[in-house]
Formats: sequence, C-alpha cells, structure tokens
Amino acid sequence: MNSAKSIFQKFAVLSISLVLTSSYVISVSLPDMKKTFTGMSTSSVELLSTLPAFTVMIFVLISGWMTEKIGNKKTVALGLIIVGLAGIVPVFATSYGVIFASRLVLGAGLGLFNSLAVSMIGFLYEGKTKASLMGLRSAFENLGQSFLIFVAGFLLTVSWHATFWVYALAFVILPIFYFGVPDTRRDVEVKEKGKADVHQHINIKVIGLAVFFFFLVMIHIAIIVHLPFVVTENGFGTAAQAGVITSSMTILGVIAAIFYGQIYDVLRQYIIPIGMVCLAIGVLIMGLANGYVMTFAGALVFGVAYPLIAADMFNKVSTVSSPNSETLTASVMLIGTNCGALLAPYGVAGLSALIGDSVGNRMFVLLGAILIAVTIGAFVIALRSRKAEKKAVEQ
Repeated sequence: MNSAKSIFQKFAVLSISLVLTSSYVISVSLPDMKKTFTGMSTSSVELLSTLPAFTVMIFVLISGWMTEKIGNKKTVALGLIIVGLAGIVPVFATSYGVIFASRLVLGAGLGLFNSLAVSMIGFLYEGKTKASLMGLRSAFENLGQSFLIFVAGFLLTVSWHATFWVYALAFVILPIFYFGVPDTRRDVEVKEKGKADVHQHINIKVIGLAVFFFFLVMIHIAIIVHLPFVVTENGFGTAAQAGVITSSMTILGVIAAIFYGQIYDVLRQYIIPIGMVCLAIGVLIMGLANGYVMTFAGALVFGVAYPLIAADMFNKVSTVSSPNSETLTASVMLIGTNCGALLAPYGVAGLSALIGDSVGNRMFVLLGAILIAVTIGAFVIALRSRKAEKKAVEQ
C-alpha cells in the first residue's frame, strides 16, 4: 500500500470517532431552547443533551448482530446516515416531542458504530500501528467534540435551531469512511456466505475489563464534576478558574492520546498500572491541596494518565476477546463506560453522604486510596502477564 493511500485509510478509519461524543455539543444552545419551550422544566430541556446515551447503550449491543447480517462497513454507514438525518431534525422542528424522538434516534445511530470505531482498528491493523491508532482514536474523539462545540457556538448567533447543523458532519464522513476503508474479515464473510457463520461471545477477561472500566469512568466523572466545588468552596479560585483547570486537562489528554503509540512501545503491559499510580497521585494531590496551583498540578497529572489508560483498555480488545468477537467485546466495554458515566452522580452522592463531605476534599482522598489499592492489583496482573509472555517465548 502506497504512503498516501495508507494515510488516507487511517484517517478514514479514525474519522468516525469525530462524531462519537457529539451528543453533548448542543449544550451551548440549551439556555435559548429553554426560552422557547417555556412550558418545559429546565431538567426536561437539559435531558435533550444526555438523552442519546440511553439508546447508545442499547444499540452498541445490536451493532454486533447487525455486523453479522450486513457487515462492518455497511453497519457504520447506516449509523452515519441515521446520525446525519436524526441530528438535523431539530433544525426544522419546533415541537419538543419531535426533538425528543430525534435525539433518541440519534443515539441509535451513534450506538451502531460506537464499538466499531474501536474494533475496526483491530480488524485492519496490529502491533505498533494498532496501538498508535488507538491513541489517535481517543484524540479524534476529543478534537471532534471541541470542534463541534466551537461550530455550535458560532451557529448559535443565528439561532438555537442552527446549532444542530453540526450533525451534517456525518454526511461528510460517510463517503470518506466507506470509500477509504477496505472490507474487513466480517465484510468478506457476509459477501461470500450471506452472513457470518461465527457467532460472537464474551469471556471472563472481557467482563473483568468492562467492570474495571465502569469504576474507572465513575471515578473520572466524579473528579470532573466535583473539581469546581473543591476550587470554589475552598476559596482556591473562581468557577472560571476551575474551568481553566478542566479545559487544560482535556488539552493534555488529547496530547497524551496522540503519543500513546510511542508510550506503548516503551511501557507495554505496564501502561495501566503506571497510569493508575499517576491517577492516584493526581487525585491525592487534589484532595490534599491547600491552594489553586497545587490543585491545578494534581489535575494535570490525572488528566495525562486517564486517556492513556482508556486507550490501552481499547487496545486490548483484540487480544482479550474470543475469536471473531471483537465488536461484541468493544460493545460490552462501552456499556461499562456508559453505565459508569450515567451512574456516577449517584455514586458521588452516596459517597459524599457516607463520609459527610459535601465539598469533595475527603472524597478525593478516599478515591485516591481506592486507586492505590486497584493499582497494586494492576501491577500483579501485569507481572503475571509478563511471565506468561516469557513462557510462551521459551516454548
């Protein structure tokens, strides 16, 4: 494969990740939408931003069945078409009910190719290239979200209806992906036999990773949600200064994800345990901080480590999944992440009530202690994995 074609193929595979987290980009238009839907509560209007997450969780499972019927590429293409069509419905709709329904359909479209954004990389690449692309995929998610939020903010000067034009990006990505990505093994099977003859299933390793991801995402969301309270309630800074910290975490996360491939070459199976150490250190620094600078420093350590762990988790999809089950494996892991994100507010509320800490300092220290315990387990698993690799090489 020549260099130009290879680069375009990689971009085409990564391009679908640009819209994966697009559900929340219309949050900038919610205040104006509330003025239009005067008969609706604020929470009902805000629900339009998070509503797609419910159907995403359902359709990440259905996507595995879809790939067996029509193949990977057509499943992604169908998802992009649904995202494009359902996404722009609010541009023309004035009824809350119609917009509500369109957001549910949008989630269905995103769910169809959510797991395939991960597993397609595993189908087409291996080794260093796969590891590098897994990191870039995470970066593409964040870059896509940032770009669409910027565009939505610009379109908001026209009207809140106009902000929903951002979903037209799906129609731009569709031909790039469909003509830039070759058929995968599943696509060939569907073409030759009418359907894939190997049914997908999961194993105990996949369930373990999904549970791990569930708690990791819950902790991540807890930190993001409570960090502004730690900054403002302790008098470390204003809400705007807290926003600087969170945005800096996102930027550093993108940079870290871009260099995941190079980091993977050096650390290999130790990325997760070392990343967990950094997470624990970052959370403890924030929990014990006595000022803005110290809080900022802890947040940056946390912000660098989290995307590296997430990228490594998805990089393991093809190695821990059962034969021909990469898509289902990625789906189960994504369900773990979505459940963690959806249940995080309840977990935070329960933990705060348990330790009697409404601000978050003591909760951060407790989360840091939990991460240290998990880190010890991660190092044990990494060492066992290393020994297993050495045995395999010797034999």
